[in-house]
Amino acid sequence: MIERVYDENLITDIVMSMIDDVIEDGTSHDCFVLDVDRDCWLSCDNYKALFHVKAFNRTTLDLHCYVPTENRNKSVDYGMMAINWIKENAPEMYKKIITQVPSIYRHIKIYVKKLGFTLEGCYTQSFLKNGELWDLNLFGLKRCDV
Repeated sequence: MIERVYDENLITDIVMSMIDDVIEDGTSHDCFVLDVDRDCWLSCDNYKALFHVKAFNRTTLDLHCYVPTENRNKSVDYGMMAINWIKENAPEMYKKIITQVPSIYRHIKIYVKKLGFTLEGCYTQSFLKNGELWDLNLFGLKRCDV
């Protein structure tokens, strides 16, 4: 089951439990600003996975996933639930979903490809993690391809 959620405490708990894995070196935890009315948060199977959906511009939605380690055996199912929810519920003006994956996270690159995303570009040496600069891979998925 997937649903839009508004519980700021539960969302914050899940995101903060994973925040050090997804932010750059030297970034404060204060960088996480939650606005459940502006952005869309989707929960799969009662918070076993979270997806943050926000407008990138008037045509494109930006998607970020938060799947705790213990639930990753169903991460592809959860991801497809989120993508299908977007296709069914997002306003028609949104024609594309994008996401960014730092090259240090090869397993996430494989994951987004399983969801149907294709590599569209790269910002070279633009993500600092573990004292090293990594590329930021840019992935996209056209709504009509879902």
